[in-house]
Amino acid sequence: MARLINFLLSQRYLLATLAIIIGGIISLGALKTTINSSDDSILSENDPYRLEVAQVNKDFPPTTSVLFAFMSPEGDVFNMDMLQAMQDLTDRYTDIESAVSVASLINRRLNAVDADIHDRDYLLPELNMLTAQDLVNIREIGLADKDLTQTILSPEGDMALAVIKFRASSEEQETQLRIAKTIIDLRDSLREQYPDQNIYVLGRILFEYDSYNAQIKDAKYLFPIVMLTILGLMYFCLRSLSFALAIAFVSVMSVALTVGTVGWAQVPFNQISNMGPLVVFMIAMADSIHLVSVYLQGLHKSLSKFEALRESLRVNIQPVTLATVTTAMGFLSLNYCASPGIYGFGNVVAVGVVWAFLVTFTLLPALILLLPVKKVPRPLGVKSFINSVAKLVANNGKQLFWGSLLLIVITFAMLPLNKVDFDRFSFIDKNSDFHTVISALAEKIGNDQSLVYSINSGEYYGITEPAFLRKIEAFSIWLEEQPQTSFVTSYAGFLKNRNMAENDNDPAWEILPEDNLQIIDYLVGYQLVQEIEPQLEPIFNSEYSAIRMVIGTSNLSNAQLLDFSEKIEDWITVNMDPAYDVMHGDNSILYARLNKMITLQLMEGFTLSFLLITITLLVGLKSVRYGLLSIIPNLFPATIVFGIWGLLVGELSPYILMLFSISIGLVVDDSVHVLSKYIVARRKGDPPEAAVQYSLDKAGSAITITTLSLAVGTFILVLSNTFYYQNVALLLTPIIIVALLLDLLFLPPLLVRFDNWLERRKLSSSS
Repeated sequence: MARLINFLLSQRYLLATLAIIIGGIISLGALKTTINSSDDSILSENDPYRLEVAQVNKDFPPTTSVLFAFMSPEGDVFNMDMLQAMQDLTDRYTDIESAVSVASLINRRLNAVDADIHDRDYLLPELNMLTAQDLVNIREIGLADKDLTQTILSPEGDMALAVIKFRASSEEQETQLRIAKTIIDLRDSLREQYPDQNIYVLGRILFEYDSYNAQIKDAKYLFPIVMLTILGLMYFCLRSLSFALAIAFVSVMSVALTVGTVGWAQVPFNQISNMGPLVVFMIAMADSIHLVSVYLQGLHKSLSKFEALRESLRVNIQPVTLATVTTAMGFLSLNYCASPGIYGFGNVVAVGVVWAFLVTFTLLPALILLLPVKKVPRPLGVKSFINSVAKLVANNGKQLFWGSLLLIVITFAMLPLNKVDFDRFSFIDKNSDFHTVISALAEKIGNDQSLVYSINSGEYYGITEPAFLRKIEAFSIWLEEQPQTSFVTSYAGFLKNRNMAENDNDPAWEILPEDNLQIIDYLVGYQLVQEIEPQLEPIFNSEYSAIRMVIGTSNLSNAQLLDFSEKIEDWITVNMDPAYDVMHGDNSILYARLNKMITLQLMEGFTLSFLLITITLLVGLKSVRYGLLSIIPNLFPATIVFGIWGLLVGELSPYILMLFSISIGLVVDDSVHVLSKYIVARRKGDPPEAAVQYSLDKAGSAITITTLSLAVGTFILVLSNTFYYQNVALLLTPIIIVALLLDLLFLPPLLVRFDNWLERRKLSSSS
């Protein structure tokens, strides 16, 4: 240890120069960073259904769509102002880049029967010719059309949808964002033109657009606010602007190295890993504060700058190293999770923690010694607080111990009150168009979710075979009978309707055709119509070997959706020919399965990291006794907060549950510093009570400042544009504060009681 300290001091300028040069080069990688705002960064990579979805999308190339929702404040969309807004959208849909079609009430064709009755092809005639009575009649026709009220018109007539499809020239994010911008511009133009009508828009491309913009806004505005706030807090606590700026410089350098490393590695940031650099900033600041605080304490004891720094390095190298290793372990445990968002966040922070450690001990010593100290700052504005804590521990240790233990036990018992649930739209603001329309779809039309299946006959032109057709018909009929089903887009239903239309709409002909050539003729006809009206979804592939089926559902929880999916698969197993290959064609089930998969993976990762961290502390502290005792202040801050959360809220997403895994990585820093100082005092021969006082004196102020900084930094995230970050702030902030309280008010009495108990046992056994 002494040789390492001598090296850090004697070569401080060389090390600082190398840190700045290497840091500058690596930081250039920040120019190469990108943001992935797609759901690929959320979904689990090892879910087997993901390959099925990819294959179905290959067989049935999707045309991306966006949904405009018109919701009348008067409760009736069949008014001239609203219909004119729909007409303008239908006329101007090409304002959206790459748009190929639009489907709305304006260009809705009547079915064959209604067309004959009303002597027109479309639901709406020319708008300028409509009378008030015409609007009433059109409303009656529309609401009586079951196909219409299951797709783009609410049964009460207070909401109508328009679907615009587009074919992007590229899947690159720049192209997607540009298209999304044209969609937003069109919506805003319609809102300005029709201010009395409620016009919203949603689509996957806008989900990614909102997510991307939220991350950009946070990086541009929120993160600087966090950094400036923490800088102000450090100045208040250290009472020195120069030392606060030195710590901030080291922390910013750590962030720059982290972001640069990610950029050079060409790994995109996502909705979750985007928060990593902020966490790195706070951890780097914590490392630096420990070094500076003990250094300033040495100056107040009349030590020279050089000797004060030597003393600070001697006191802090071991605990900061241990904290770095254990923190990195905690975040690396997230690699057990197959969601790129989660393990990406863990890797970013783990890399940043290592950079923070290196920069702290190579750059900060030189900066400290260069700073003038004509008047030694009276740092540690929390010193009086720590003195009060030390007195409280000395006088009321027994009460603090049993009170804390009671709190731990009660909150641990409340953990089962939490229910793990995942809302795939939890990253979106509750006031956004997305949330508004999704809620309205579930309430008014009942098709806010869907399950897509591809059924492959295994033969070229196999979907024209009678045996295959009968199975698809039976499947469609069974699905339509299920209470969870809102609608079924049925290949068999299309053939029956087409067959009836070819026979003068005679209901007796609403049956499956038997002639293969006739079926092929119907399918070719569908393809021709699809070229004219691109809004039609593909229901069979180009080789006539597979069909695509869409099952609409509504208001199903993840558990209910999985139960319905399992029910469908059971029917397929029993009733479908094993030669037919049935595959999932969308991500609905993948999202629903996230609860179970990610929760299990996070718990596995947490268990492993907890064991490794405990072993590391056993080795690093060179004490089995104190290594095992460190478990309590590291594990129970999270259980206390999650227990209270279970009582007050009771719902956790897997992406919030990951805080349980990473919290141990964040809070272990404080307990390591308290324990290491306590062990030093005990090995010098101090009794437990005196060792606790020494530990609080040496580490108490520093861990209080770092905790305040971490807590303030995370709490400011409630102002984030991302709902996920807001929940992180509400849970992580109290975990950090509770960890400090346990380290100050529970760990010291625990150490005193345990060591005194051991000494009494030794005395009794020796007598």
